[in-house]
Amino acid sequence: MDNKLSKLINNNSYKFNDWTQIINEHNFIFNPDKDLKQKEQIELTHKTSNVLVQISDLFFKYGSFKDTFDNSKMFLHVYGPNLIIKSNKTNNQFNLGIDNKGIYLETYMRFAENLRYMPDSFYKAIFTLMELGNFELQENQFYGKETTNKYNQLFNNQKSKLFKLFRNYIVGVAEGESDIILGDFHIHWTYDKNFYNIISNSCLAFKILYKLNYSLWKINDLKTKKKKI
Repeated sequence: MDNKLSKLINNNSYKFNDWTQIINEHNFIFNPDKDLKQKEQIELTHKTSNVLVQISDLFFKYGSFKDTFDNSKMFLHVYGPNLIIKSNKTNNQFNLGIDNKGIYLETYMRFAENLRYMPDSFYKAIFTLMELGNFELQENQFYGKETTNKYNQLFNNQKSKLFKLFRNYIVGVAEGESDIILGDFHIHWTYDKNFYNIISNSCLAFKILYKLNYSLWKINDLKTKKKKI
C-alpha cells in the first residue's frame, strides 16, 4: 500500500465500525428470525447505500482522476443495494454493491475492439486485480449458439480467466461482431475479510478498473477527434 492510500484509509478508519454495523444490520433483513417492518427495511437500505457512497468517495480521492463522477443513483439486487458510479468523461459505469457473499465492485469493458492496441501493462494490471480480491470474468452476455458451437473447443475451457478474455475478443473479431463481448470484470471481498483491507483493496481495484476502461475508451476518443479535423 502506498503512502497516499495508507494516509487516506487511516484518516477515515474511524468510520469503519459504523459502516460494518450498518452493513451487518442490513444483512439481518434476510434472517428469517428477524421480522422487520417495511419502513425499517427501507431505512436500512438507505443507510447501506450511503455507506457505499462514502466508500466510492474514497475511490475518487485516492485516484485523483482528471474526471468527475456521478454516484447519486443506485438500484436494488435481491440481496442488497448496488451503487452506480458513472464517469462523466468516458461514460463508463462501475457498480459497487453488497450481496449475501460480501462487497463487490464491477464494470463492463466498453470499446473491446481496441484490445489489440493495449500494451503488456494492460494485462499486468489485470493480474494485479486478481491479487486484490476474488476476481471473476462474468459472462452475462454470450455470442449466439451457432458461434459458440463453431468454436466449441475454445468455449469448453473454463479454467483461465485471461484465456476467456482473449477467446471472447478473438471470436468477436473472427466473426466480425460489431460489439465484441469481453464480459464484466467483477471483484468481490467476502465478509470474513478484514474491513480495513477490503476498503484499501477496493480503492486500488477501482483505480485499476478505471484505467483499463480509460485505455480502451481513449483509442475511440482519439479516432473521433481525428475525424473532426
